[in-house]
Amino acid sequence: MQKMSKSNYTRRFFSLLLAMVTGLVLVNVTQSTAQISSTSVTVHDSSSTTLPSAATASASPASFCTGSGTTLSISGGHLGSGTPAAQWVWYADACPTATATPVGTGASINVSPANPGTQPITKTYYVRAEGGFCNYTTKCVPVTVTINPTPAVTAPANQVYCANATAAAIVLNGTPTGVTYAISGGASVGLANASGLTQIPSFTAINATSAPVTATISITPSANGCTGTAVTYTVTVNPTAAMVATSDITKCNGNTVSAIAFSSPTTGGTVTYSWTNDNPSVGIAATGTTSSIPSFTATNAACTDAVANIVVTPIYTNGGQTCNGTPDTFVVRVRPTPNATLAAVSAELCQGTAVQVAYTATCGTAPFNVEIRQDGITPFQTYNGVTNGSNITITPTPTSQGAHTYDLMKITDANGCTNPVTP
Repeated sequence: MQKMSKSNYTRRFFSLLLAMVTGLVLVNVTQSTAQISSTSVTVHDSSSTTLPSAATASASPASFCTGSGTTLSISGGHLGSGTPAAQWVWYADACPTATATPVGTGASINVSPANPGTQPITKTYYVRAEGGFCNYTTKCVPVTVTINPTPAVTAPANQVYCANATAAAIVLNGTPTGVTYAISGGASVGLANASGLTQIPSFTAINATSAPVTATISITPSANGCTGTAVTYTVTVNPTAAMVATSDITKCNGNTVSAIAFSSPTTGGTVTYSWTNDNPSVGIAATGTTSSIPSFTATNAACTDAVANIVVTPIYTNGGQTCNGTPDTFVVRVRPTPNATLAAVSAELCQGTAVQVAYTATCGTAPFNVEIRQDGITPFQTYNGVTNGSNITITPTPTSQGAHTYDLMKITDANGCTNPVTP
């Protein structure tokens, strides 16, 4: 027997091995005739089919207020041909790489994202074509929208002013950045309606009545085309306190003057008084804060009228605000005490001759009514209409010889002032 070479042996081995495997496969195919599962695939002619293509996305409006919404839509692009057709599918915040829940389908959809914060936020939506005849998916196309928050403002504290006072501007605190304000309702107190403001402007407070006037001011915030909820605060303007005019007072030296009470027609608050006197010598203090000048004794030590100008300022308080009113001025005039001397015209007379005395006034206003006592006898004799420097003829004419005395007992001048003083 001829011995095989090593290379021939190797070729022979692999040839036999291949024959055995082939036979085994044929045997197995012949044996696996039972069906476990099946499916079918239909292959169409795609030579005339158009695949979907990406579109351009837009939002109208691109910026809007929370609580409203926008329309997202596509332009351009193509859903391809064939049946079934592809569709436009929209997603929020991210383009999904796996199965995700869309926010809508179609060439346009309406969305209403919310913004509960105080500043604008953005949100991005994505759209792509999905499905169709060849189950083709295009790339995602983004569109970003801005959701503006509802503007807000903090109401200022209620304010109280004096009439004709300058009210300072009030800084307003609101959101978002760039918010402006419209105000209304303050015309009756001097604050005009206005819009586009960043603060409550300074204004002159007005009130021409005798009681407080209160207005409710409405402040409406606006920003980015959005309008917020209005807030309110009140402005109260106190009236300018007035006084019931006090009549001038004229008294004689030594007269008792009743208390001088002050009053005001102004209502709705508390009225107090502050008064000054430029001539305390008449018997009234230089200043006071009482609602009346106490009773006093009119005083005038001179021989001319003593005049005091009294200025009374009403002070009105309401709502923690104190306001000076319109001052009232009146005059207290104190007449001097009349005074005079008597002198005999002739110091020596014959019996039966009328006695005359010269009247010389040193204080007071003529004419005078005087009472003269003769020789200490009462009642006194009254002589009316006496003028300064005139001679008074004494009645009765003395009948007895000897010295006779004549005493000036009382003087009443043209102003009604007397000496001795009448309280």
